Amino acid sequence: MTEFIPSTNRVKKLLDNLKERALTNRSDEWFCEEDFKKSKEKVFEDYGFTNDKEYFKRPVIERKAIAIDIMLRSMTDPEVSKHTHTYEIEDGELIVGVMPMASNGLGKVFPNYLSEEEKRAASYTNKTELAILGHNTVNYEKLLSKGIWEIREEAREKTEQYEKEIDSFKKENPDFYKNIDRMETISIMQNSENTPMLTRHNELVSKREFYNSVKISCDAVINYMDNFAKLAEYESKRTDIKIRQNELKKIAAICNKLTIDKPTTFYEALQCVYFFHLAMHASMNLISLGRLDQSLYSFYKEDFDKAPNKQAFRAKATELFECFIIKCAGRLNLTTEFLVEQDHMDNNAALGVHPYYLDQRAGVNNFLQNIIIGGLTPDGNDAENDMTHIILNAYANVNLSTPGIYVRMGDYSSADLRESVAKCLHQTKNLPGILNDNTLVPAIREVLDKYETSDEGRKKATKFANDYCVDGCWEPILNGECDWTFQMISCLNMFQCAINQGAVLDTNDGMLRGSKVSFRSPQVHTYREFKESFKKYMQFFIDQAVFTMYDCYTMDEFVTPSPLFSAVLGQCMERGRDKSWGGTGMNIAGVILTGVPDTINIIAAFKKFVFEKQMYDIEEVKAAMVHNFKVPLEADFQRQVLWNQIKNNFDYNCAKFGDASDEIKEIGNFVLNSLVEIVDKSKEFSEKVFLNSLKDESPENVNLIRRLRQIAGYSGSCFKRKFGNDFCLRFTAGCGTFEGYPQQGLGVVATANRGLNDPLIANFSPAPGSIKNGIGNVFKTLSQLPMNKMSAGAITDLCINESGVDYTDVQSIIDAFISNNGCMMTLALGDIKVFQRMYDLSKDLLYGNETQKAIARDELPKYRDIVVRVGGWQAPFISMNLDQQANYIARFVSTPCTKEN
Repeated sequence: MTEFIPSTNRVKKLLDNLKERALTNRSDEWFCEEDFKKSKEKVFEDYGFTNDKEYFKRPVIERKAIAIDIMLRSMTDPEVSKHTHTYEIEDGELIVGVMPMASNGLGKVFPNYLSEEEKRAASYTNKTELAILGHNTVNYEKLLSKGIWEIREEAREKTEQYEKEIDSFKKENPDFYKNIDRMETISIMQNSENTPMLTRHNELVSKREFYNSVKISCDAVINYMDNFAKLAEYESKRTDIKIRQNELKKIAAICNKLTIDKPTTFYEALQCVYFFHLAMHASMNLISLGRLDQSLYSFYKEDFDKAPNKQAFRAKATELFECFIIKCAGRLNLTTEFLVEQDHMDNNAALGVHPYYLDQRAGVNNFLQNIIIGGLTPDGNDAENDMTHIILNAYANVNLSTPGIYVRMGDYSSADLRESVAKCLHQTKNLPGILNDNTLVPAIREVLDKYETSDEGRKKATKFANDYCVDGCWEPILNGECDWTFQMISCLNMFQCAINQGAVLDTNDGMLRGSKVSFRSPQVHTYREFKESFKKYMQFFIDQAVFTMYDCYTMDEFVTPSPLFSAVLGQCMERGRDKSWGGTGMNIAGVILTGVPDTINIIAAFKKFVFEKQMYDIEEVKAAMVHNFKVPLEADFQRQVLWNQIKNNFDYNCAKFGDASDEIKEIGNFVLNSLVEIVDKSKEFSEKVFLNSLKDESPENVNLIRRLRQIAGYSGSCFKRKFGNDFCLRFTAGCGTFEGYPQQGLGVVATANRGLNDPLIANFSPAPGSIKNGIGNVFKTLSQLPMNKMSAGAITDLCINESGVDYTDVQSIIDAFISNNGCMMTLALGDIKVFQRMYDLSKDLLYGNETQKAIARDELPKYRDIVVRVGGWQAPFISMNLDQQANYIARFVSTPCTKEN
């Protein structure tokens, strides 16, 4: 293994400065509406708008592009930057540009581009301009091979082409246009008349609007880069330090070049990636960085081959990448004191859903940005290269929680890579996360193959699967090729409905048997009846999720188009369609079950004590669960004794997820195989309702499908007509909670190993405190389950005591995980005493007296470098909420033994 190169003094200083800023109140750095006023006036002048009314007449996608221009201009407004600090170059920086404050937990700020009436209508569907999903990734090879200017020029040429085609079409069909003066009229008519001329006209108009929006967006990025070229040149004249003066001149030269040409050096490529990534986040697309070791390697290799001093160049490349990481992490908050002042969340700013579905505090430092390294090339060869190791080296040095980093590994991985990963993880205590290609590549390929009918299509699917990456959390997606959405469904709700006749257990007596979330069914009395009922409720909830994901495509084009992202995503540019209009060519929709380990544990308890041994009456057990195993009347001693016995048996005397028992193997296979089977059934049904054309259907089926569409709340044309004959949603299945496991447990009655309102088990992991004999049985459990069907991912989060653990132990754990066909894993090392101290100080900071708060303020910053897994990403431990901190402490495994005991 190549030894890690230590950080330079420059990097250490930049890192310290970032952490110091992150410990302060950053509320003044956020943009406000007033900050956009000056730039908006200038942009309106450039486009000839005299007022908002004229602006709102433009198509939504063009308004979004113009808003991107307003945002990026405002970010380089010197007056605005006095409080946002977005137009600055820090002393020593080598990568320039500053992201505006935003996060998945605190929200986003962006210029408004929807009219008041559009926003009023959107209140029904909970969609506004802030509801953009993000949660995707860019394949930067496409951007780097062309440069932003070439993409801009392609969009300009296409815009002009379609303007000419529209003019010709109008001249050829004057009668068609006689009574149509406004594009809005044509858009309205599209759903009521489907004449060939109208279809053709709308196709031409939509393509022109798309390409024009891409051009406007690219111009905005080019102008932003030009402004930083000017700033770097200005700063070079203000310094007397010759070395820094030369650095700034080089930065200016790079920025200038990128406005008109593609990058040709490693430094230029890295700055180009950062500029575009910044522009994506500034325009509310919080997305990942993709497979950067693959995108950057050719630039690195060419520079490396030319370098007279190879070792010095490698050290410089490492320093540059460390600077890149620090820039991407620029929005960190390392204190929880000032979060309320920074709360910019509204009713749909988080992934397009209500924010109360998310744990805002847990998401404070979640920017949905990951870097993926290693893995396979699209042709199936080992993709490891020198950039893979440089990126690992950089993370080992800076150890920041964001961007997150995952390494793809498998049986093919070299000993050199396995050792480097283990050393990085041992040094950082938590990075990188592990993605097992032995499991994930076949899982993704199997899903994609279902939609292909030709050998050529299947070959393409194999290349896509080999080239997979993950989004801003951990869900597998195609590398810069697909649009992606997902729905999360509670597995515990399915369990409760199955044992409680379609209602979830509720502590509110007014709800009688519980909250009615589904259809009523007969009471179950046997394990077989339970499984049949469970699958019916799983079908019910998955149907809802699948229909919801189709519903996204009925409205997103009118609310959250993404012209800048679409410029480099999938086949959007080739098709002339935004990603929200089915332009990518590949559309992935994930169905993700939450609370699966909790569900497996409680099913194991019911199977043993209720259905098989029949020790307890099902109604008595449900009552105990509702009341948290504490009888309402203290005098009812006999019942309390019974409930104590039930709780003890459920907690300690039955199989548990991660124990490698035959019981967990049977139940786990039942739940996961049912998930995959039912997702496929829901896919088939949803395609019948939304996707397929009616022209080949019998009159009877045509009427049926039209009725089904109306019942489902959709009255438009089939999606193949709307988006093209090759459009379809490819559904994947997975398990996880992300960061929301504390909130997901609120309102949930007591189950095995958890009390009423307690957090769920994080992701696809054992219950905290349930691992008694090392983690070998956890891996054996995974080997007994159909992990190679979890195409939407299933991540296992483990935390072990670092005492006596060296990097070879870490390497053994990783090897065992991969050989046992685990899917995804995060591994954290720590000292439980240190974590307990951080928890106590965090509690004092929130609830202590003034003396305790002062001590906490003084001591907590000492722990700012301790980063842990939250659920979907890494975060500084001191920034987590108390429930998550306590839950994390309970996870510690005293021994990392990977052997079965």
